[in-house]
Amino acid sequence: MEFLERLEQYGTQLTNTEKKISQFVMTHQKETLCANIAELAKLSGASRSAVLRFAQKLGYSGFTEFRYDYSLFVHAGRIARQENSNVVQMLASYYEAAIKKIADQVSEGQVEEIAEHISRARRVKIFGLNRNSYSAQQLRHHLHTLNFDAEAVWDTVLVRDLSAAARPGDVHIYFSVNGATPIIRDAIRSSAQQGAETVLITMHRDSPMAAYATYLVVLPSTWLVTTDYFLDQQAINFIFIEILIVYLGKSLALEEREQRQEEWRGER
Repeated sequence: MEFLERLEQYGTQLTNTEKKISQFVMTHQKETLCANIAELAKLSGASRSAVLRFAQKLGYSGFTEFRYDYSLFVHAGRIARQENSNVVQMLASYYEAAIKKIADQVSEGQVEEIAEHISRARRVKIFGLNRNSYSAQQLRHHLHTLNFDAEAVWDTVLVRDLSAAARPGDVHIYFSVNGATPIIRDAIRSSAQQGAETVLITMHRDSPMAAYATYLVVLPSTWLVTTDYFLDQQAINFIFIEILIVYLGKSLALEEREQRQEEWRGER
């Protein structure tokens, strides 16, 4: 898990002092890279123990591991904000950088396999709560355009009930950025226990939902390219949906051709 992914996932667990350290390291990259633990404590107005706790809260064994991972993040080409630049161009470049990372994190074979299992599913349910419900509905809409029946589920009561009603042969698709919501975590566990194949589309490889996923798709978070603006993560989900639909269309077309060949052989 990269530094920004850790910060996004565990940021809500930080104390006020640790949040102050977090803000400093995000806005003073050069100073943070050059500082040891005592210097970073002084620069951020915290104690050495607070800096160590901050690193450990993010899942690092200590300050050394934190600084190594942080240096990778800084040197990975994160787009720096430029004052007085064209905001439209800047925001477009942020999204472009995030979208390009999809190909680095998701393989063609993985998408083909997921598409094949969806095409052969007995029933398909797509789960997403809150903003993730938009992604669930978007995928449902595209499946319907392929004349493929699927249901998007975003009501909390239905999420519980329909995940518990899963059966072998079903495919349950889950959209969850980090798996932090207990209802959706319980639902994917229920789907898996009932024998459904589960697809988790997330932005955190260490999501607590990953243990119950037959297929794990880890998409790049927009946090990996900028924290200067709020960029909706659902935009990345939408791009992946477009990719998945292309492969699903191919899979459905192949199945249709195979079925016609079987019928033709049967008539002979």
